[in-house]
Order: sequence, then structure tokens, then C-alpha cells
Amino acid sequence: MNTFFQRYDRYLGVIAVVGLTLLLGGFNLAVIDMRGLLADDLRTPLGRFAVTLADQFPAAAPPGTEQFARNAHIHHLYLAVTLLQTSLFALLAWRCVRPQARRSGGRNLLWLVPQTLLGLPGNSELLLVCSVELALLLPLWRGLAWVIAQMLVAVAIRLVMQAGSAHFQGDRMRVALLFLGMEVLMHTIVFGIVHLAARERRGRHTLSAAHAELLATQALLGDMVRDAERMRIARDLHDSVGHHLTALKLHLDIAVRQANQPVPEALRNASELAMSLLAEVRSVVSAERSVQSIDLQRALATLCAGIPRPRVVLTMDEACADASPAQAHALFCSVQEAISNAMRHSSAATIKIDIVRSRDGLTMRADDDGPGNAGLSEGNGLRGMRERAELLGGRMQAGWRRPHGFAIELTLPVAEAAR
Repeated sequence: MNTFFQRYDRYLGVIAVVGLTLLLGGFNLAVIDMRGLLADDLRTPLGRFAVTLADQFPAAAPPGTEQFARNAHIHHLYLAVTLLQTSLFALLAWRCVRPQARRSGGRNLLWLVPQTLLGLPGNSELLLVCSVELALLLPLWRGLAWVIAQMLVAVAIRLVMQAGSAHFQGDRMRVALLFLGMEVLMHTIVFGIVHLAARERRGRHTLSAAHAELLATQALLGDMVRDAERMRIARDLHDSVGHHLTALKLHLDIAVRQANQPVPEALRNASELAMSLLAEVRSVVSAERSVQSIDLQRALATLCAGIPRPRVVLTMDEACADASPAQAHALFCSVQEAISNAMRHSSAATIKIDIVRSRDGLTMRADDDGPGNAGLSEGNGLRGMRERAELLGGRMQAGWRRPHGFAIELTLPVAEAAR
């Protein structure tokens, strides 16, 4: 169920943008088909293109109905051109906001250019979809500047097309300009609302990841605290109770040697009980020292389950359960840093994390499907992972893979796993 919601969340932008395009385009087609073409429609670039096509490819008509047939032909051509425009726009919108396009970095913004050009010829509904995409893909001020620029160009084109119209004079011109201004304002408001929603969504993802890290760290810390407390109790038993029992056994042995023959039965039983109790204390201390209480798999599962994006696929060998506290902490921090890198830098959709044990030691491999960028240098996070591995006698390798993806491999020696 969690994977379903993660996948739905990834495709939320595609569903919203493509759905809005088809909804607005279909509504526009239905309105035009019901009311017919107006003179203002024919003055738009789409209308003039439909008229040119009708003149180049006239429809056959009986004598006396040529004008009626021409008007119907223009109407059908206008609907066909509008449908083609909407379809191409929906395809470009899908290419622009689909999750795979995010892996190409900023190159997916190039799809916005033909989209804007398709929306400029008099179809402001499609430009509204462009405003939504800009809010999803660009920072606030860059996206707002693009929205205002495209609307000013659209208004200028519309004014030029309507300049010779008799209906575009006097009060009607002022009303038309008022509506154009309100349209620009509406696009700006839509951009702002979508931008706030997108920022809230990113903040929710960040909060979910931080909450998962907190829960996982709390679980790991609780195990480490319990393990440290068990070790303290074992040391106290050995250093305090064990030493006192050893001293008691020595005094009882001396008492047995100094006693008159025959040795009293009570004294012999006390010496044997002291020896048995000392053996049991030593057995308890050895057992407490050998018990492994660090549940690394549970901590990592808690961490990975709370990451909304990218999707984390975790596999861990059961043989890795005997990792020492130092190794468990190093592996946990390495997985945490690998996921953090994938979230902030790689735009990956999936990251696979494998933790295995071999003769060489414990190995953690993290591999994402991001776009890859060989030009980036190693940051503090990767440097910290490398230093943490070297302190435990291990090694770490990281780098971009071809054609895409980033891989991290960290190995800790088996000797560190033994107490």
C-alpha cells in the first residue's frame, strides 16, 4: 500500500497537468462546436490558418451553397486544428513533467518552449497549463517572470490580430483590455497557488524523510543504549560480585584447611556453593557480553519505509545481524547519507540498497537511477562516509555510472564484527 501511494505521488504532477490540458481543450472544442465560429475566432492565428486551408482545399458543394459549404468547411478545419493543437500540447506537457524527465536535470524545460508557442495563437487555456507547469518546475521569481512574459506576448498578439475589427473600438476595446488584464492576473494567481502547493508538497516530503530518520535513529539509539547498559551490568557483576565471591571462596578454602578433621559438612557445602555461584556469575557475564542487541535491519527498514521519494528497495542478509555497535552505526549513517544524496542531488526515482556479508566483510551497496553528473565533486557527506569506514579498517568507493545513476559501495572488515 505504501508503494502504491509513493507511485501515485510521483505521477501526481503528470495527472494534474495532462488532465487539465485535456479538460480545458475538450471544453474549448465543445464550446466552439456548439456556438459556431465567431469573427474574432477567425482573426486568431488558428482561425487564419483554418481559412487558408479551406481556400487551398475547398469542399465540393452544390451550386448556390458554396458559401455555406465553405463556412462549414472552415468550422470543421478549425476544430481539427484545435484538436491537433491540444493533442500536441498534452504530449509535450507529459514529456515535460513526467518523472523520467526529472532525471534529465533542466533539459526538460526545453519542452516548455514549443508548449508556449502552441498556446500563444489565441488559446489562453493552454497557457494556463503552462503556468501550472512553470510553478512545478521553476523557482518562484524565474517562473513568475516567464508567466508574465508569455502573457504579455499573448496579449500583444491578440491586440494585433483584433486591431482591424470594428468590434474592437471605444468602450468595447476598454472592456476587452480589462478582460485581458484580468486574464494576466488570473494566470499569475494560478501560478502562485500551484507554487505554494508544490512547495508544501516538497516540505511534506522533507518532513516525512526527517521523521523516518528520527524514528530509525531512535530505534538504533535505543538498541545501543540497552547494549551499553547490558555491558555495564556485566562489568559490575564481574568486578564486584565476582571479586567478592572469589574472596569468599578463598576464605572458605582456608577455613577448610584449618579445620580439625573431619571437616564440618556445612563448611564443605559452603565452599562448594561459593564455587558454583562464582561459575554461574562468570557464565552470566559471558552470556551478556556475547548477546547482540543491535537490530540494524529494523532501524534501516523504519528509515526506508518513511522516505516518500525516491522509492527505497532494501535487502539485507541475515548474516549481517551480528554487526558490532560501531559497524551498525557506520552502516546506518552510510545508508542515511546515500538516501539523502539521492533525494537532494540525483532526482532519482528508485534507489536500491543491498547489505551483504562475505569473506571480505560487511558490504553496503547503494545504487540509484538518477541522471548522473560526473562533474560534481565529493562533498562532506561522502567524505564523512569514507572517514568513518577507514576508522573501522574498511573502504568506500563512490562515483557516477554510465549511462546514468550513482553508486556507493562501503566495506567493513569481518574482524570488526566480532566482539
